[in-house]
Amino acid sequence: MMAQIVMNVIMGSVILLMLGAGLNIELRQVIDIAKRFRLVLLGVLANFLAVPLLIVLCLMLVPLSPDIKIGIMLMAAAPIAPMAPAPFVEKAKGDVVYSVGLMTIVASLSIVLTPLILSLSIPESVGGVTLNPIHIVKTLLMVQLIPISVGIAIRQASRKWADRLVKIVPRIGQIGLLIGVGLLLAKQASQIISIGLLGYLIMVLLTVVSLFVGDLMLIGESAEKRRALAVSTAIRNVPLAFLIATENFPDTVVAPVVLVFSVLTMVLSVVYGKLRVPSES
Repeated sequence: MMAQIVMNVIMGSVILLMLGAGLNIELRQVIDIAKRFRLVLLGVLANFLAVPLLIVLCLMLVPLSPDIKIGIMLMAAAPIAPMAPAPFVEKAKGDVVYSVGLMTIVASLSIVLTPLILSLSIPESVGGVTLNPIHIVKTLLMVQLIPISVGIAIRQASRKWADRLVKIVPRIGQIGLLIGVGLLLAKQASQIISIGLLGYLIMVLLTVVSLFVGDLMLIGESAEKRRALAVSTAIRNVPLAFLIATENFPDTVVAPVVLVFSVLTMVLSVVYGKLRVPSES
């Protein structure tokens, strides 16, 4: 009973975070970015092909437990967190408009590509828990695409109301997510420790690689766009990955791995921004 309540809190919180992301997005921004085919294509390839492929290859060579590998792959398959453009791309002095537009396009593509990546990279059944692609598609629709679309529609209809709601909705989502995650981690503290030094080192390495992949993908473009894609590629969609983890792999170390990986991506993205900006000023 308690576990179900926590899951409902987490799902509701993720929906509010996605709605908040949509409330910040102008439809014209998405359209303008979508017209720039090369930028969109390279951003999509970085997030859905290059990073997942490199992570799969790395995990094939490293002796980590199946649960840790699954947690890492969930992050690989769920690109661009709704909080990536602000504050992380903004702090790195990246192109926030490009990041926002790309995030929205990627959220739409995730409906098909995230389940596909997971189906190809994770065995059909692990530890007796079956990964259901159809269920993941429904989850993506309900907690990501629909809330973002509703948020964009609200902003399109009334920017005044969108500005009001965006001050409240994401905060409620953040608080709810922290409560849900806190309750789960209280039960799983020993599992976080059990990830081990090698697991932590691999997550740090993969985050650094993701930053470089995003940066290098846009060689020839402005430094602002390169920083935007680097950060957007590194900071994966932890609320979505965490939701898939808790629904499909309960009582395992998968969800704690997702949370640890997410913290590392955020910290290292901030470090990247601080190191990258002075070298170009």
